[in-house]
Amino acid sequence: MNVVFLDYDGVVNTPMWNADGTRCSFGFPQDNKVNNFQCVQWVSEFCQKFNYSIVVSSTWRLDDNYKECLINGGLRNGIEILGRTPCLSGENRGAEIQKYLTDHPEITNFLIFDDDTDMGDLIDRLVECDPNIGFGLTELCKAQRLHEKFENERMCGS
Repeated sequence: MNVVFLDYDGVVNTPMWNADGTRCSFGFPQDNKVNNFQCVQWVSEFCQKFNYSIVVSSTWRLDDNYKECLINGGLRNGIEILGRTPCLSGENRGAEIQKYLTDHPEITNFLIFDDDTDMGDLIDRLVECDPNIGFGLTELCKAQRLHEKFENERMCGS
């Protein structure tokens, strides 16, 4: 099983100018959706093309509507949101992802889409996003290269 560990802020929820051009704003869980439809489409494109499901690693995972926020933000039909990483007090995001991986041995390949680098030993799986821009074509291309690299290593037993 292929999984993307997905952060929201800085990846699919980015600073956006309001329609009146007066200020920049983010989406919040109480808005019930992430705000950058284009970024969600790039993530969706990757997931569909390479058969990835999503595990939410964002702090938004602490809200009950964490799945709906991504779906309402434009996640394409058929892309499964498996769940969320655990919240481990005092641990970095990489440790939380590692705990999820330990608890789910059915995951054979994974990537991390995030704007932070606190991934510990999992840093080589990170597709780092510019928090002001989010996940776009550049990140899609990097994710594709990483997917192919790790898939080849898995298939060859490296």
